[in-house]
Amino acid sequence: MAWKLLTAFLALAMGACTTPSLLAQPGTLVIVGGGLEADNEEVFRAFLEARLTEATSIAIVPAASGAPSQSAADFRDALVRHGADPADIRIVELAVKDDPATADIDEAGWSANADNPSEIEKIAQAGAIWLTGGDQSRLTELLIGEGGRDTAMLAAIRARLEAGAVVGGTSAGAAIMSDPMITQGDTLAALLPNAPGEEVRFDRGLGFFQRALVDQHFGERARLGRLAALLVSKDQPHRIGIGIDENTAIQFTVGETHVLVLGSGYVTFLDARSAKIGDGSRFAVRNLALSLASSGDRIALGDGQVEPAPNKQATVGNEYFDAETISGGGMALGGSTLAEVAGEALLDNSAARSVERHSFSGTFGVTYRLVQTDDSRGWWGRSPAGNASYALSGIRFDIEPIDITIMKAEN
Repeated sequence: MAWKLLTAFLALAMGACTTPSLLAQPGTLVIVGGGLEADNEEVFRAFLEARLTEATSIAIVPAASGAPSQSAADFRDALVRHGADPADIRIVELAVKDDPATADIDEAGWSANADNPSEIEKIAQAGAIWLTGGDQSRLTELLIGEGGRDTAMLAAIRARLEAGAVVGGTSAGAAIMSDPMITQGDTLAALLPNAPGEEVRFDRGLGFFQRALVDQHFGERARLGRLAALLVSKDQPHRIGIGIDENTAIQFTVGETHVLVLGSGYVTFLDARSAKIGDGSRFAVRNLALSLASSGDRIALGDGQVEPAPNKQATVGNEYFDAETISGGGMALGGSTLAEVAGEALLDNSAARSVERHSFSGTFGVTYRLVQTDDSRGWWGRSPAGNASYALSGIRFDIEPIDITIMKAEN
């Protein structure tokens, strides 16, 4: 009887999701690389403005968090700060971990609510759905049922996206957007033998964003190498990856061919479709194509070409720098972010056609080589707020193994 009632409820909910007026606009994804600051007006505005006009309700799903009630409350407060009506916000009671901040509530008791009609109704009525950060495996554990089936709640989220709602998420809520999703892993562990750190792994994701493999906390945690390793893995089907920095997002309208970059950091587009994997025992890959974009830029998902924001001017042929590049690595070498190496040292530097950086653990290391090609394009500019950033595309990226010997010099 309970299952028959749930089935009847879902039929009504799905019917409400697919009325002709709601099908008038495609759904939207707002995918944040983690570390979303409460004052990031650009990202919050994009999320709120993408709501269905016929459904202003916002559903917050805190299932990934280790402190679900607090995580949901923090995001609710941030939404209100950016103009959301508190009466429109619903917190979906779905979690696997108890929140130590709420002594009177055991959030672990919410673990079966992906099939609870009262919680599913919060999704079915929402014009916007947000997935908080935490551990992405908790989300899939709760939203994917036995045998890999979609739970009723996951089916409702898919239906809302198809009906034109916006689905957003940060950190873990970004990782689950692709299928498969990256569950763990450190770059050096992915590239070097016997390196310390977590082994890179992936598992089934929710697949809302089907065009690429999504990685998050990208620049802050130096994840370029791990994304490259996954894109050439025979067990992982995507050959295009998108790495999103913290406090930064991509906005994607379902059915479109481009993503729009929002926020304070960079989005890295990595294309391994023409890559060549080394045939030795050590990891090596050549001829990856790399693009980099920042706020206001658009990236073509087909080929990674960047459409720069209007405030940016071309660098190639109008380079600001003219200096021999330093091939090195480590804390004593400045300009080590991807934007600085690929921008300042390469596409904005008339003296360089390639630049190298080295990383190692013990006696094993890798060289990252970025090469300017005839297809390379670069732009630089300041936003209206005065923030300077690059947009770059068509850079060749290679990873090659090296051996390291360190000897103390006589002094």
